[in-house]
Amino acid sequence: MALIVDSGAIVSIYSHSEIWHEAFVRVVSEERLRVIPASNLSEIDYVLAAKVDRAARDAFLDDIRREVFAIEPPTMADFSRIAQLLADYADLDLGLADASVVATAERIGTERILTTDLRNFRVVRSKWGRPFRLLPWDEEHSH
Repeated sequence: MALIVDSGAIVSIYSHSEIWHEAFVRVVSEERLRVIPASNLSEIDYVLAAKVDRAARDAFLDDIRREVFAIEPPTMADFSRIAQLLADYADLDLGLADASVVATAERIGTERILTTDLRNFRVVRSKWGRPFRLLPWDEEHSH
């Protein structure tokens, strides 16, 4: 089953000083299909360059080219779902990036998200009415 990787997780993976760096790297290394919503790439670029360094951003780009991550483009249905999520969770200030993670996860049929954002993703429910499995926090031993 696919693993959706959000922007905060990418920062933890490419910033060796992040407290959860090793846990996030371990989860990614154990997965076969690691998916990043294409709509999150600009946010990832900005955060890596501004808060980590350009070398981290360049390493991330190299990993995309080596297909460590699959980049999933949004569909028109995703944008409809994103709009619905932003309205449904307006009190969370969910944002386009997090809503894109949810819409992409739902479309490809996974409830597994690699994230640092427990505040939002603990509240949001999938279209199936279930909570998402947030890694590495909700570790599972079978993939």
